Amino acid sequence: MYYYLFTIQYDGTDFCGWAKQKGQSTIQGELEGAISRVARNSIFRLVGASKTDSGVHAFDQKAWVELNFQPNVEGFLKALNSSLPLGIEVTNIEEIRKDFRVRNCKEKTYEYKINVGKNNVFENRYYFLPKKQLNLIKLEEALNLFVGTHDFYNFSGLKKEETELIETKRTINSIETKIEEDIFTITFKGKGFIRYQIRMIVGACIAYSLDKIDLYKIKNVLALNEEKMPYIANPEGLMLKKINY
Repeated sequence: MYYYLFTIQYDGTDFCGWAKQKGQSTIQGELEGAISRVARNSIFRLVGASKTDSGVHAFDQKAWVELNFQPNVEGFLKALNSSLPLGIEVTNIEEIRKDFRVRNCKEKTYEYKINVGKNNVFENRYYFLPKKQLNLIKLEEALNLFVGTHDFYNFSGLKKEETELIETKRTINSIETKIEEDIFTITFKGKGFIRYQIRMIVGACIAYSLDKIDLYKIKNVLALNEEKMPYIANPEGLMLKKINY
């Protein structure tokens, strides 16, 4: 068997997330379909580094791929991209060792973009456009609460029974913000994130910036002293930006 690391970019708008689902168009499903079409009767396995949600984008997704044949990498890359939908592109393929663990990365970087100006119909698939003006100072104040190690169960889409298999204590190494041309970008860095974690954090911080909740409420929910809140930011603003090994 031969082992490869795929680097993949995609516009997640028209796909139901990364993970393969029966009857749904997903990134993993489309990639596996392309491999099957390009290399008929081949045997392969594909494991993604990050299971992005429906509607979420990726600039630097990675996938561990096991093949029962050794392809001409350049030709294989071109053939795959010709077979994939326009919203998905494999940008690089490199040979790796069998024991390379694609999910055991040093750090993942995600960006969440908010347009605080006018809508741009040619770019609005890649940012969240709020209906009301946000208080960005308050938004940054709330974001600072989440840096460091916390039990993020209340800021995840997990059910209680899932916590037996999935660790909810995670570390966010940093949260940084910047604004350029009316696009407010929030950059999250950490070794790993759980389902909906970033979107629920951003959703709560937006709620605080709109005076729907106070900081005491966020602190209590983060400390697991209160139940989950109903706030989750839209998926289109979120992008998996970089994975470092």
